[in-house]
Amino acid sequence: MKPPTPRPGNLLRGALAVTAAGLAAAVPLAGTAAATPLTGKAQRTVTTADGDTFRLLLKAGPVVLPAAGGTVKVKGAGYNRAQGIFLAFCVIPDGVKVGDPSTYTALPGPCLGGREAQDGSSRRITDTGTGTPGITLPYEKGGKFRTTLNLRPEIADGQVCGETVRCAIVTRADFTATNERLYDQYIPVRFVPGAVAR
Repeated sequence: MKPPTPRPGNLLRGALAVTAAGLAAAVPLAGTAAATPLTGKAQRTVTTADGDTFRLLLKAGPVVLPAAGGTVKVKGAGYNRAQGIFLAFCVIPDGVKVGDPSTYTALPGPCLGGREAQDGSSRRITDTGTGTPGITLPYEKGGKFRTTLNLRPEIADGQVCGETVRCAIVTRADFTATNERLYDQYIPVRFVPGAVAR
């Protein structure tokens, strides 16, 4: 007994289904990339001289900004509440390989100025209760913080992110422990002509 002969219509529908499936796998849905701003994350586990261990987590987004700059949402968790930190936008020092804390041996900087509350380009996170309103913020439970930073590509004269230097959102110990590198974290940021501010 001969097997049934496929009808031409069934063959055509099968071929179209295979083709459509292949295209769906190869081409992402329109608008998918534009709908989700790129975010960055940095994490490391550190142990203090007293033997206390902290799992530092830093997240920021979007990390692709228009050429003129933009506002980034930043949040952290797991930080040591006994140690204040600076959250800022800084030049990544030569020799630092982002993601490899063993290379975090130099102070990040220079950093985008943010001494005035309206600048919004840096923050100090501390539980000491002292500092400039709008710039100094207290930690939340669990060593957490949440804020925004206003960023632009020119860090200082002749130091432009993506042109002459590499730049990142960073945390580091504040002025009470400037030489302490345990709290250094980096999330690189790019400025792209045509990028849409969010």
